[in-house]
Amino acid sequence: MVENKENGENDQIELAIRELMEDDKSMLALLNLVKMLKDSADLEAIQKLAEQFIPGNPAMIIQTADQPEFHKGGINLINLIVALMASVSSKTSQESISTILYNSDELWESMVDGAKKPENFSLLRLMGVLKDPEIAAGLTAILNALKVLGAMLKRVDRGEGE
Repeated sequence: MVENKENGENDQIELAIRELMEDDKSMLALLNLVKMLKDSADLEAIQKLAEQFIPGNPAMIIQTADQPEFHKGGINLINLIVALMASVSSKTSQESISTILYNSDELWESMVDGAKKPENFSLLRLMGVLKDPEIAAGLTAILNALKVLGAMLKRVDRGEGE
């Protein structure tokens, strides 16, 4: 009886391997994906995350995954990922985000220095500072961003039936 069970399992494994070997493109794609995850250390991170947060009790997993809040959260996460992917799809947004992120140390140090050593500005001094081309460029960028942000937030439907 035990031998029949082992033979059945071996047959299933052989069938699965045969299916994978017949579709070599899918197999190569899967192997490439695993290799990319391994090379980037993401595979190890996913494994550690799974070990720490996924309970060993299948009934508990099903109970957790079957909650409406879990479904809504998953849908919101997928929507957020799609929106994020769309937002970085243009060259301008990619370069802007990269520039800010790769130079963030300089940005944060400047902000912390300014907060720790604040300067008192008279109206004349402030007008003089505004003539600096870098300050004018940064201020214009922020004002333009605020204008677009304001227009976008006006379109948000809060579902209040206004």
